[in-house]
Amino acid sequence: MTNNSRISKISKVGDFIKHYMFGHQAPNQFMSGLKSEVENSLDIDTDTLLQSIKKEAKEIEETNASSIVDAPSHGHLELCSSVLSAYNNLLPEIGDKNSTIDFISRAMMKGVNNLSMRASLSLMLDTCKDNPDRLKDIFSWLMEQYGTTFDWTAERKETEKEDSFSIEIQNCYYFNFFSSQDAAFLTPILCQLDSIWFEMVDPEKHGFMFDKSRYQTQGYGAPKCVFPIVMKKKKS
Repeated sequence: MTNNSRISKISKVGDFIKHYMFGHQAPNQFMSGLKSEVENSLDIDTDTLLQSIKKEAKEIEETNASSIVDAPSHGHLELCSSVLSAYNNLLPEIGDKNSTIDFISRAMMKGVNNLSMRASLSLMLDTCKDNPDRLKDIFSWLMEQYGTTFDWTAERKETEKEDSFSIEIQNCYYFNFFSSQDAAFLTPILCQLDSIWFEMVDPEKHGFMFDKSRYQTQGYGAPKCVFPIVMKKKKS
């Protein structure tokens, strides 16, 4: 096997993993949470509803296939299509826009915020104890996995009182997709997942904090997404 062939094979494996994470694992976790919420809260046939959601999600994917520019964006499209389809199918059953959004938000969090996710995030934060630069490197690597449909920077700032860095997202596939469907109000269903990791940041344990006062996302109406990590400087 030539060196170019090896590189091509590795690239294809990497693309498969990215597509799998965003376009298989995440939608499946969402559907699992949705199934649980429907069974616990709605008096309807769960299997029939989920089949309808999956069928329409596939149709939405096909209609918006032009938004696929790399492996991650293919996965992003599948996840967003599942959320949009869930909204379209649940709205007639629940009858109210805000209640439907709340229902889907709970389902998404229930599906994704699992033991495996929390354990992975806990390990990541623990390895970055007193080392926000390492956390910045990890988050920068994670953002690279999101592909070209996310434009972002990792800005570091230092003042007399603190060292800080912010992952700032100027262009977000999720917000752009839902906006193109006249459904930007669905974006926070995905934005809320950020809270899984930043609620786990313990300043006493990790030596840095997540500054909620500076946190913002496009899904909640901001011009860009900002995820600020701050390390307070000790007085000499």
